[in-house]
Amino acid sequence: MAQNRGKEFLQTFSIYAIGTVGAKLIAFALMPLYTFFLAKDEMGYFDLSITLIMMLVPFITFDLRDGAFRFLIDKSCPHPQKDVISFVIRTLARNSLVIAIISVIGYHYLSHLPYYPVIVATLIVYACYEVMIQVVRGMGHTRFFVGIGIINTLLILVLSIIFLVLCKMGVLAIFLANLISRIVSLVIIEIRIKFIPIYLKHRKECSKGVGKELLKYTIPLLPNVLAWWLIESSSKIFIEQHLGLEYNGIFAIAVKFSNILQIAAGIFYQTWQEIAIKEMNSTDHNRFFSKIFNNYFLFLSSAIVLGTLGLRMIYPYIVAESYQESYIYIYPLFIAVQLHAIGSFLDLAYQCSRKTHRGLPSIISTAVLAIILYYFTVTRWGLMGISASLIISYAYLMIYRMFDTRFCFTIVPNHLFFVSLVILAVGGMLAYLPIPTWIMATLFTIGIVALAFYARRLLNLKKV
Repeated sequence: MAQNRGKEFLQTFSIYAIGTVGAKLIAFALMPLYTFFLAKDEMGYFDLSITLIMMLVPFITFDLRDGAFRFLIDKSCPHPQKDVISFVIRTLARNSLVIAIISVIGYHYLSHLPYYPVIVATLIVYACYEVMIQVVRGMGHTRFFVGIGIINTLLILVLSIIFLVLCKMGVLAIFLANLISRIVSLVIIEIRIKFIPIYLKHRKECSKGVGKELLKYTIPLLPNVLAWWLIESSSKIFIEQHLGLEYNGIFAIAVKFSNILQIAAGIFYQTWQEIAIKEMNSTDHNRFFSKIFNNYFLFLSSAIVLGTLGLRMIYPYIVAESYQESYIYIYPLFIAVQLHAIGSFLDLAYQCSRKTHRGLPSIISTAVLAIILYYFTVTRWGLMGISASLIISYAYLMIYRMFDTRFCFTIVPNHLFFVSLVILAVGGMLAYLPIPTWIMATLFTIGIVALAFYARRLLNLKKV
């Protein structure tokens, strides 16, 4: 019996969407709480600490969060799940012990840092949580994976209120809320899945080959982490150095709105990652992948135009007058997000084939190109130069990978792709030309209705 892959895709997408949107809404509720009870320097210290922690997590775990998911979700993987789980737990335990020892030694030099022991504990717990939650996802417990994410965020909210509002513990409250919430989440995962008994039972019979293959897959991913950080974060340094903090603030507002599309693309990526690995060995995977690609590009293009129209109508009411200038950068940043999303879409070729090393030239050269472009454009065209640099860099990444990934699958752009380019061109005009509000509202409504009708076609992706 033919399986409707469109419905399967939509169902998986809906599960991830509920979890992501739910967690984002709870996280959004935390912002007024933090800004009311924390000083700016406290909030800055916490933000910097968490940023560094999330940067270090892939390195101290050898990025096993991506490797574990890839090996567990693939039913054709020659290594049993118990071997993968055993290796992951053993590696996490050893690396956590090493980090703890290094931290004790480093305490003599870093003890002046506020809450140093708590930050180290948070780093270790974050590392374990980030890996184990992907193990849960890789084993096929998608709903449980989403549920844990929501529980974790809810716990952060509740514990932040207790420690910050009631106990008045300052920034330490947020560190403890994030630390304890993930410990509780790990306990819930262990109660439900029972990973430790699996490890204790099979640790001696675990094949050495599984570790070698996992690390062969994950180690090449580590330069990716640095490259993405350079692309996304170094722009702030160029803006601050050449334009000033004021412009960094204006650009940050535009980025916050473009991140709405980034969230949607992230939900799609989680869904696509799961579906692509499962469908890689299907007889019609090239046709199926091309269909998804063209529809995805069309969806992103339509979302960009509709989002731009919607924001143009409400921007004066939701953004302070001093930040109104930020609107002109939203459309090019939307385009950059779209190209970034397509580059990530194609990245699945390296994951499906387990040849992650093949993805290094594309992302490293993209990072180098982005930094060169930032340098030459920021002084000439300011924030628009930074936006254009992102578009050019991600367009290069997309085109590079369109050709480079043919060893795994062949993506063929069809009429939908070219229709999308026309939509984007029209959207560019609608973003900047003087148009009456009633016309924008009419176009926005027509676009929403048309996109809703077209979405029904996405359910028609059956196997042949």
